[in-house]
Amino acid sequence: MYLCPFDSIRAKEFHPMRTIFSALCGALICSAAVASESVQVHGDYLEARTADVFTGPCFSNAEVFIVGDRAVMAWKVREGSWEGVDLSGLSVAAAVRGTTTFSEDRPEQALAVLIVDERADNQQRAALVKMAQRLGGTRLGQVVDVKVSAIDLDIDEHCHMEAAGPAHKHHLMPMAPPARFAAEGLAEISTRPLDANDCICGNEVIAYQPLSEGVEVQPAYTVAHTFRGTGLGSTWAAPNARSSFVGQFAY
Repeated sequence: MYLCPFDSIRAKEFHPMRTIFSALCGALICSAAVASESVQVHGDYLEARTADVFTGPCFSNAEVFIVGDRAVMAWKVREGSWEGVDLSGLSVAAAVRGTTTFSEDRPEQALAVLIVDERADNQQRAALVKMAQRLGGTRLGQVVDVKVSAIDLDIDEHCHMEAAGPAHKHHLMPMAPPARFAAEGLAEISTRPLDANDCICGNEVIAYQPLSEGVEVQPAYTVAHTFRGTGLGSTWAAPNARSSFVGQFAY
């Protein structure tokens, strides 16, 4: 709990000031409670694209309308519910094929395959689909198939803390933790933190925003990114690129 300053000072000496700080503290506690109640669900998020998301403008401008029209997105609920259905510990993913590079596409024409956690019951599967469509927005409006699979999504925060040492301070690249997502037989993402060797032109920026709402992410290097499922008229493998986002989501 947030403790108010001056509580240990005699009220008769600083009564007006104590009253002001007490009121401020009460407002902070109430605001925190409201913010906590407003978050229905939160957890881990991972995304990989078929174009670099962290790159120099000259590179991204050269690739626009050519690549970057496919992606895999994955959410793992740490805690929370969707429309009253508890989803804690469950995951959902989406493979998306757009009309062109996602920043320039027509989102309402994108096609998506959703992958829901095999551990979820029917009610939870329906809730996972609704959550993914809400967070993924218009690009998940045309779902051509919903598949059920064992899903593994892990973000290694411990490894991230060990890696964030003097070497990272030297190259000053974004430092996302290593992450891995796998939907058995369907899709995979594996990432590592960016390092000095990933700084190609020295003018790298985040060229594209994440495809999901409610996320707080950092760019990462993609070691593996595949979609091998059916329904989109396309499969892909897009490894070895600066094309991933790793972080958390909350809604």
